Amino acid sequence: MSLLETLLQSMTSASSLDTMSKRTGGNNDQMATLITAALPILLKALTANASTQSGAASLQKALSQHQETGSIAEQFEAADTADGAKILQHILGGNSSSVMNGLSQQSGLSNDQVGSALSAMAPVLLSSLSAASVQRPAQPARPAIDLSDGIDASDIMGFMQMMSSAQGGASRQPQRQASFDGSDLLGLLSMLK
Repeated sequence: MSLLETLLQSMTSASSLDTMSKRTGGNNDQMATLITAALPILLKALTANASTQSGAASLQKALSQHQETGSIAEQFEAADTADGAKILQHILGGNSSSVMNGLSQQSGLSNDQVGSALSAMAPVLLSSLSAASVQRPAQPARPAIDLSDGIDASDIMGFMQMMSSAQGGASRQPQRQASFDGSDLLGLLSMLK
């Protein structure tokens, strides 16, 4: 099961949807639509951010600060939305408004409800990524990547080239956000450990 499928399964469970609906005033169908649409976008943005040395370091720091345990529903209920809003701003940057508007139209929720839901989702997503990166065994390094001197831009580029060649290189079709499964991000996280 891919990272995206695992996260979707846990974040769209009945108890998780109930908790998010209570937080936002939406209904479970709207929350399921929102989460299903938002997760690939957030994972793709995190992967893009982590493709630079400073972005990778920032992600490592954020993951070390988000290691909550408990069910996803419990984490949604206890989520610090002020922290979540900061995480979203960092992940989405200047695209925040357009992403929120698109998700609002797709889910039928207001922009405020989408913002509230995503602010609760962001810290839970980081905790889930932190847990997934610990559970996933590190992949052996290939010659193009030398982590003995710490991670640098050439290591990130080597990783991206490996992922590109593993997925068919230049001949492959551009990935649509809906098909993004998070494997690139997990692979990068395992190399950062």
